[in-house]
Parts: sequence; C-alpha cells; structure tokens
Amino acid sequence: MKKFVLLLAASLTGAAWMSAQETHGVCGTTADDQLTDRLFANIEKINAGPAVSNRGSIQYVPIHFHLVGDASGDGKVKENKVLDQLCALNAAYEPFDIRFYLSPHPTIGTLFDYSINATNVYTNQSAWLSMHNKRHPNALNVYIVDVAESGNPTSGGITLAYYNIPRDWIVSRRDRVNGQASNSTLPHEVGHFFSLLHTFNGWDFDKFDPSSPGWPTAPALSPLGVPCEKMDGSNCTTAGDYICDTPPDYNFGYGNSGCVYTAGAKDPMGVLIDPMENNMMGYFESCSKYEFTAGQAALITADLASSTRNYLDNNFTPAATTITTPADLLIAPAGNQTTTYFDEVLLEWKPVAGATYYLVDVDIVSSFVTPSLQTFLVTSPSKLVTSLQAGRTYFWRVRPFNEYYVCAGVRQGSFKTSAVSATHTIEGLDAWQVAPNPVSSNTLGLRIDATKGFDAKLLVMTVTGQVIFEQAALNISSGETSIELPLNNLQNGFYFAVLQNNEGQSVRKFSVMR
Repeated sequence: MKKFVLLLAASLTGAAWMSAQETHGVCGTTADDQLTDRLFANIEKINAGPAVSNRGSIQYVPIHFHLVGDASGDGKVKENKVLDQLCALNAAYEPFDIRFYLSPHPTIGTLFDYSINATNVYTNQSAWLSMHNKRHPNALNVYIVDVAESGNPTSGGITLAYYNIPRDWIVSRRDRVNGQASNSTLPHEVGHFFSLLHTFNGWDFDKFDPSSPGWPTAPALSPLGVPCEKMDGSNCTTAGDYICDTPPDYNFGYGNSGCVYTAGAKDPMGVLIDPMENNMMGYFESCSKYEFTAGQAALITADLASSTRNYLDNNFTPAATTITTPADLLIAPAGNQTTTYFDEVLLEWKPVAGATYYLVDVDIVSSFVTPSLQTFLVTSPSKLVTSLQAGRTYFWRVRPFNEYYVCAGVRQGSFKTSAVSATHTIEGLDAWQVAPNPVSSNTLGLRIDATKGFDAKLLVMTVTGQVIFEQAALNISSGETSIELPLNNLQNGFYFAVLQNNEGQSVRKFSVMR
C-alpha cells in the first residue's frame, strides 16, 4: 500500500462514506489555512521571479530521525531501514538538487535520537511535549512510531504518516520506513512540509466514482468547496492543488487497484480526465516510481528559500558524495571461522574512504530479522562484541556511510562462536591491564594485581585465534607484578593478551599502532 498522511484540524464534511469502504492509507483531513497561505506565498514568489537561495547549486537539508520505542524501549525501527529510506528520499528529491543529510542532535549528541521510550508517543502522539523536548532545533524532525495518530478522525482509513503543521514535524509508522521504490510515504510527507497540497485537494473525504451524483461529469465544486480543476488548465491557478502542470485528480487513487486509472471520469466541461497516477502527492498505489512535476519542484524550492525555513542549518559540506564499498571489506572473523571465545568476538573490516560511520548488524539468521539482532553504530573499522551465545552460527554485515551518503553497498559474512569463555575467573587474580594501549613501541607492558599467588601461562593471539607467543609456567606473586613482553616487531593491528590456567582465563585486547 502507498503512503501517507497530512492530518490537520479541520471540518470532516463528506467523510462518512469511507467508514464502509475497504481500509486504506488515508489523509485525515485537508490542508488548513496556514498551509494554503504558505503555498500561495510561494506561488506569488515564483511569479515574481526565480526563488532566491543562498544554499548553492545543491541545497543540503538537515534531517533528524527519532527512533521511538514503547515504555520498555522496545519496537524501535532499525537503523538499516532508516538509511534505506533516506537513500530513497534523496533519490526522490535529486532531480531538483535537494539532498537531505543526517544531522546529529545538538544536545543529545547522537546521530539518531533513541531517547523517547513512551507508549503515548509510540502508539499515539498525545505526549507531544516529550516530542517537543527532543526536537532538533535546526533540522526537519521525523518521529518513527508504531501507530501514527494525530487525535483527529481518519475517516475509516489507516494513518500511515502525517505532517503536523503547528509543530512542523513529520510522524511516520515504522512499517512505512523501508526505502522501497513503491513506497512514497516519506517523500510525500516532506512535500507537505514544503507546502504542497494533495493533487486531489478538495476531495480529501470523497472520491469521484460511478456512485457519485452526476457521474461521469464532475461538479464545478469539490465537496470541500475547492473548484474542480479542468483538463484544459483554464482554471488551474484557482482550482485543485493550484499547480498548473498537475492534471485533475478527484481522489481517483483511493482504493484504486494499481497505478492505472480507467474509470472514465470527466471534468466539469465533459472532457475525459487523464490523471498523473504516479504523482508523489496523489493516492495511487504500487507505481514503480513516483515523481514531482516541475511546478511542484518550483514550490518546494521556493519554500526552502523562504524565511519559514531559515532555521534549517545550511552550513554543511559532505565528507564524500559517494562511497564505494570494497568487495573484500570484511577482515575477521573470516568466513565461517570459529572464534577463540564466544563472549569476546572482535569484528574487523577495512576502513572505507569517505565513510565516517559504520552500521554493524549481528544476527542468527542471514536476513537479520530476528529479535536476536544486535546493531552497533561505530566510527572506527572494528567492534568488540561481548554478548553472543556459545556454539552458534552468527551472520554479520557492515554498511559504511556518512551523514549524507547512505547508499553504499553492504558486505556480509558469517562465523561460529566457540564454547570457550574469555571471562572465567582465575583464583587470586584481582585486576590486570595492558599499557600503553595502543602500543607504539616493541615492548608490551603488563601490570597484574593478585590477592594471592597463582601459576598461569601468558598467550598473545591474533584476532583469528592464532597463538603467536606463549610463555608457560608464569609465576604471579601476591601483590603487584609487572611484566615486559617483547613484541618482536609485531605488525600493526589488533591482538589478545590471555592469562590462562586450569581454573580459567582472562583476556585483554590491545592494538599495535606505530
């Protein structure tokens, strides 16, 4: 199903018919005077001359996603879905040189906001003050929830998303955040954010079809009093969505099967109507690609250049405008390798040019859809995972990206965890550390604090489990023991230092960086 919705406080005239119909994604109501006034101001600006913008040829728009959970923090949309959706959003706005980029929250400090865990935001948005308190002041805010509910009647349809005009933010159901080509939900709502109306403005709670009075010739006025647009465009500036290159649409897409209209409606002059089924601001479902017209694009650009949008931070230059993921991105664990320990698994991959973040997923199935899925957002090309089970096969994938470019390829691998723990207790061992870490010399320093003496052996291992150094029969005395271990020109990289005896073992990770 396609989309959306714009939910605002207004009259529900003509809404009753939908209650008996098949449930579809709908708009709760029409645009109110505030949005229409802004639209008319943008039209006037366009008629006066080219829209003025200080944002350069490509206009970068900051966006911030709030991943909302229930009271327990569960149910948040996965970051991978958000990145897919942002990639699709940028593709939709690319033809007129608008790009959206992830803007970290200025006070929370994170790339995504995970801090809203409230049922009265997750299943309805009655706790709007909680949302307001987490709002990014210089970005377009998108709250991703389980149920999108403005509190207004939805005329028998399901609210898939909405733009809240008074608070100037977008709310979307999490199942509408997926980046699929046939899903125009977020691009549609961003169109509302930039002042666009539906192509069927005036028919929001009705559909002109064979059950309508006067069929197949439409009336002069829509049920909400907006003039019905004519096919010849003679009243396009005062009718419908007030945009002259969007043909008439009297809500033909609602409930229509597919992306083709064949019902045969005529405009008030008796001319057969040919709507633009794949228009981003319409209601037709399952189109292979949705588009804005040049007139809609001009209005979006004018709104972005208006004083209304001055709060959007435009001081941004992307680290890279494209990222190429190498085919051999993943380093360790190697394919289907059994790890040394199950509770300390170091995932390592190559650094990727242009990437400032890496999204890492680990799961027990290759589709990464189970409740066991673990996701990590990191800035360096490695992640130590300490929360895996023993003796299981795991799948992992890495997605390099930066604030702007999120469409790079993902690389996936698998490994098996051993039955050996890295955290078995050695009796008498109180604490120990590797210093300095990272190591920049040819000597590794160990400091061991013991409550009583014990015997152990010391191992140095690679991340793949290869033992490259072993000192057996090491006697550790009660108190503090310092050991200097020659590294013999060990290559740069990650390693494990392991204290081990019959009672257990303890592991410390270190890196060599010269």
